[in-house]
Amino acid sequence: MPDIEDGKVRSELLLQHKAFIGECHIFDGSSLLLPHKLLLPKTELVSLLKNQVVKLTIEFISELSPNSPDCLRYYNILFRRILKQMNLKQVGRNYYNKQEATEFFDHKLVIWPGYVTSILEYETSITLCADVNHKLLRMQTAYDLITGLRDPQTRKEDVEQVSKELIGSIVFTLYNNKTYRVDAINWEDNPRTKFKKSGGAEITFVDYYREQYNTEVTDLTQPLLISKGKWKKSQQDTPHKPIMLVPELCYLTGLSDKMRKDYRVMRDLALHMRLDPERRQHELRKLMNTIQTNREVQRELQLWDLKFDTNFVSFSGRILKEVRIFQGRRAFDSHPQFADWSRETRSGPLLNVKSLDHWLILYPTRNYGAASSLVQSLRKVTPTMGTAMREAKMLEVSDTVQSYTTVLENHVSSKTQMVLCVLSSEKKDLYDGIKQYLCVKCPTPSQCVVARTLDKPQTLMTIATKIAQQMNCKMGGALWKVETGLQNAMFIGIDCFHDTVNRRKSIAGFVSSINQELTQWFSQCIFQESGQELVNGLKTCLEDAPLSTEQKLVAVQLHSL
Repeated sequence: MPDIEDGKVRSELLLQHKAFIGECHIFDGSSLLLPHKLLLPKTELVSLLKNQVVKLTIEFISELSPNSPDCLRYYNILFRRILKQMNLKQVGRNYYNKQEATEFFDHKLVIWPGYVTSILEYETSITLCADVNHKLLRMQTAYDLITGLRDPQTRKEDVEQVSKELIGSIVFTLYNNKTYRVDAINWEDNPRTKFKKSGGAEITFVDYYREQYNTEVTDLTQPLLISKGKWKKSQQDTPHKPIMLVPELCYLTGLSDKMRKDYRVMRDLALHMRLDPERRQHELRKLMNTIQTNREVQRELQLWDLKFDTNFVSFSGRILKEVRIFQGRRAFDSHPQFADWSRETRSGPLLNVKSLDHWLILYPTRNYGAASSLVQSLRKVTPTMGTAMREAKMLEVSDTVQSYTTVLENHVSSKTQMVLCVLSSEKKDLYDGIKQYLCVKCPTPSQCVVARTLDKPQTLMTIATKIAQQMNCKMGGALWKVETGLQNAMFIGIDCFHDTVNRRKSIAGFVSSINQELTQWFSQCIFQESGQELVNGLKTCLEDAPLSTEQKLVAVQLHSL
């Protein structure tokens, strides 16, 4: 009393009585675990917080046995304390070794190696489950990005482009090792703007970072980034004050679209971050060796009479039998190690072929050559698949959403089987606009391809084959099938999308097989309120899912039982 929300402050208040509670304790902000009982079932203590008196009440709740499920939570808290003692830095939920960071100066990237850990019960014993993890940081701040998008003449930022690049991204602040999601940009305020501290005193952002973190902000005219803070499902309707960040102190994380398309960047990162089993085991063994040899860590574990086994847990595994894939009259095995059968499917007719009789190709004026090359390649690959392809109606468009939709309105009819759109670039608004029109306003199967993808003659036939296969599936055909050995069974797939931008509704996607060959599927989307259980919508999906004749018979038999 009074109530203190900040968990770090609560821990500091409790630590003022370390002599009373003992050195051996675990505190998570609300629950206190001790290896011994206090003298009284209810104890009241007094702490000081900036000359303010705070009363602490400690009340006995229960006694836990070492194998109690509740103990697992405390073991994880204890292990996080151990990782801190090993000088690992916490970023989000995981811990990283900043001292062993690898810098890629050519790509302006930094990788922090780290670990994902969890202590849980495995069969008859409690185990540490650990895996190697990496934190990818850019040698570029949000401020660098903003200034890079300034007009050289006017020295003004492209507000729309900056917002597109930054909003939704995750930034990392070195001064406190925390990540924040950028939800908006405040162009009115700047680092000289004042804000109220927790005690009520006003201070500018410049002075705050100087006093709190000994960090200087150089550009006093830059805008501020807005983060709505950590979002919890149970608090989506709870108003809370947004966090204001200075772009100059916010490092960008993850890869930009340009980096993802750069073969050299992806190759170098893969060599460093994709560990084979031997390297992964080596890194985890290094972690365990550090735990066994670090004196401070061992002292902490001895206080609780805990220790880790030096060996990994071994268990038996099994390899599933190979599955035969049937395509038309042909059958072949999928390679169990690589799970790739694309080479085998390139030749020979498909399982269920749909002919292309009435279809459209839309292309921007400057990309006529790419569209023409694609049509010629499709003429070469479709006969092998067994697809009868008539001439497409070629339609020229401008490079805008309005132009595409206007042409589609004038030419798409009930006979149209497929619309193939060649796009000049990977502009998301253009793709979204086309798909929205062809999915919602005028439901027609469609396929989009970026012109740049068609500019490589050496891979054009492979790309054309993939496009032809996708179009066949979208028109209701099937490429191949597998034999599962199960009769009259429905296969169901579920996935969820959580709206982290608007922080409101979640969307659940549901698919279910409707034929014995598992080549036809029913799909449905459910909009749910945040925090709502998926089970509520799952019942509706199952009721709406159509059944094949065999499945209906099974359902009737089960109902009669």
